[in-house]
Amino acid sequence: MFTVTETVSIDRSPYDVFEFLTDGRNRPQWDATVISEEVTSEGPVGVGSTIHTRMLAMGREVDFDWRVTAFETPTRMSIVSTAGMLPTSLTFEFSPSGDSCIATATIEGDPPGMLRFVEPMIAGGVRSTLATGLARAKAVLEAPAE
Repeated sequence: MFTVTETVSIDRSPYDVFEFLTDGRNRPQWDATVISEEVTSEGPVGVGSTIHTRMLAMGREVDFDWRVTAFETPTRMSIVSTAGMLPTSLTFEFSPSGDSCIATATIEGDPPGMLRFVEPMIAGGVRSTLATGLARAKAVLEAPAE
């Protein structure tokens, strides 16, 4: 099992950052591995909601299904995979820092079977993707309004 945590400071309110990062429609804008993400349950997103993600992983397209386990606007969102190539969880935490927001993302993964042998490579790829994605989210959210 591996745990990867990345943090970024974004010059926007925690509410704005929460709204952007937890809305799956925005995910392809900041996470280059995500092809699409959609809520598959009815109603507004909250604990128990389900999400489907199509993404690129290890050179191929894969699908993940998720269940929301925490949704506390604007401080925290957690999801856990219910289907996909490896059991995974993702937690976002948002806290104010002056006029900015500190956004922290933690991904835990538990590669099954033969994937355990390449766990360090998987964890390294997850760390790189997460760091790059949060930097992209920062750039999008801090870009001057058009």
